[in-house]
Amino acid sequence: MSEKKQKKSFFETPLMSSKIKSSNVSLFPEAGLGYLLGPLLALICNGVVNIWLIQYWDKVLGLGEWNPLFETLLPIISAILIVAGNIMVGRLMERKPSIAGKARPLILLGMPAVAIALLLLFLVPFPKVGTEGFYNSGMSFADVMFDNGGLVASIFVAVGYNLFYALAWPIYYTSHSALVNLSTRNGGSRGLLSTCIMAAQLGAAGLSGMAGGLLVDLIGLMPKYEYTIIGAAKVNAAVAGSAVAAGDSFGEFATPLIKEIDYVTVISREQANSKWTILMIVMIASLVVGCLLEYFFTRERITEEAVKNAEASAGNAEEKKEVKAVPMSKQIAVCMKDKYWWLIIIFFFLYQFGGQMKNNAMSFYSFSMTGGYSVSSLINTVGAIPTAIGMVLVWPIANKITKSKTILLGGVMAFVCGLIAYVPLFLASPSVGTISTISVISFCLKALGTAPAMYISLALLANMLDHQEAVYGIRTDGFTMAVYGSIMVAMAGVCNGLIVGLKSVIPGDGKFLMTTLAFGVEAVCYLIMAGLMIFMNVEKYTKADNLAIIADQKAKVLAEGGEWIEPEERARLEEEENARLVEEARVAQLKADCEKKGLDYDAEEAKYQEKKAAADAAAAEKKAAAEAKKQAAYDALTPEQKEAKAQKEAAAKAKADADLEVAVKELDGIREANKALRESLVA
Repeated sequence: MSEKKQKKSFFETPLMSSKIKSSNVSLFPEAGLGYLLGPLLALICNGVVNIWLIQYWDKVLGLGEWNPLFETLLPIISAILIVAGNIMVGRLMERKPSIAGKARPLILLGMPAVAIALLLLFLVPFPKVGTEGFYNSGMSFADVMFDNGGLVASIFVAVGYNLFYALAWPIYYTSHSALVNLSTRNGGSRGLLSTCIMAAQLGAAGLSGMAGGLLVDLIGLMPKYEYTIIGAAKVNAAVAGSAVAAGDSFGEFATPLIKEIDYVTVISREQANSKWTILMIVMIASLVVGCLLEYFFTRERITEEAVKNAEASAGNAEEKKEVKAVPMSKQIAVCMKDKYWWLIIIFFFLYQFGGQMKNNAMSFYSFSMTGGYSVSSLINTVGAIPTAIGMVLVWPIANKITKSKTILLGGVMAFVCGLIAYVPLFLASPSVGTISTISVISFCLKALGTAPAMYISLALLANMLDHQEAVYGIRTDGFTMAVYGSIMVAMAGVCNGLIVGLKSVIPGDGKFLMTTLAFGVEAVCYLIMAGLMIFMNVEKYTKADNLAIIADQKAKVLAEGGEWIEPEERARLEEEENARLVEEARVAQLKADCEKKGLDYDAEEAKYQEKKAAADAAAAEKKAAAEAKKQAAYDALTPEQKEAKAQKEAAAKAKADADLEVAVKELDGIREANKALRESLVA
């Protein structure tokens, strides 16, 4: 009995179709716009929130002064809602896969939610808790909360925080993070896209740190005071008002000295509070442009593969067979059983925990060590250099020794180099220059060690998901990316809460604590991550996994009476169809232009064909020259060198074939051992 023709969704219309038509991943525009520039622009707003939200709470609202427990616990408790939000997004991703993808549409759907949440985060009604916004320690907690706006401000903070981190951002981020896994099965192409998307994430964090400090002064986002010691000259607010600038209790620092210090308010807390909306409007504009680029210049080839196989199974192009969504319960069953899933999830937990501790504590570290923020700004600026160098070096190394071994070596290096930051603690009265130099050296060397985890971990995650599909017959993108997104999103708040809490309960000048939070925690995390990579050998199954997946797809289509088309042939047909559509559009546009301008179509077409022939001839000539150069280099070899080259290539091929044969046998054994579970999952 034939099924009803499925109605196309809005995202499957020509207007919303992907601009990427090639079956192969390209450096531009796909990687350059869809995985680098687009995410970079979209992620900047999150970087600003992660770095500056706690400063906004602390210094502008004074939340740590009149409701410190709330400020500490809110990010930690909200992690529960954040996990629930990401799981919801994971379910949405798997609800109804279409030719437009299962992740890409959510990127656009999440855009307005993120924009609204950004505004609510910084539209908190200013509490009247004391003179100039400073907490009057004589007020009772009830006075603050019920008579002076503290309760309303706290509600706005809690709602804004959870709307952003538990709902809006997971819709975008979980979908965004799934794109590499769903883009292609080609390992090299995945590596390129993984590098681009992580470079975008790191670039956004770096820009948020570098630009944030400038915008704070330019727009006036933080309160500013000029202090005068009675009977003496005016002193720098960064020194005389350091405790206030750091967000410490005004009462604790200034009350004993209130008769000796006078101050003039340059920017009050209330004035600063009103200006954050300006920054958020800029962030929203960046978000919109970024999301549009990411949506239109990406393509989910693996999702399309499933949709087209379902259509082939129907045996009639007019009768679409809907792709069955994989229930979350089945995905969870696979993930709980898969050791590689646990390894990669623990890896990402440590990666994000260490990274967020470093990012969020760096401004506190800078202030505790030097009394200012110049060190953190310098680190964010100079630290981008080794990160960029690492992006170039990582993949050649990974292609030689595997991704997991590259991450292992980098993790050990990151641990050792992170310990260098402790050196200033053992020096007698080190200067700001000395502290800055040692901190930058430690950060930069550590950054080289962290580069493998940054740039190739998503590609390793994609290998794991393919292996699950080969072994169990289903993909777990929805649940896996929900867990991944929960970790990535929730960790910022959890780390902020821990930093604020530890800062308030651990006595002392904070130098050792902040050095540990900004450098030591990440160093230890990378050492543990290096240990995990010893057991993460999923890459050896990559080719065997792809062969098994194609064989399973073919068997399913044929069993349902459909027509099977080999992936290579399907790609060729798609390329031909795309070329035909492009040519038809060009001819139609040319005819319209000629009619509008009164030109002769045949003459203009002849000019185009002449130019095209010349361009094709030039391309063919360039290709022939490259091949001739290659042949000439080979001809220049001696017979012995040619023989050695041939033997080396033959040995490499023999080794690759032998490795593949072993991997296929091992995979067959794993599939057989999980046959019962597999059959229950695909039923």
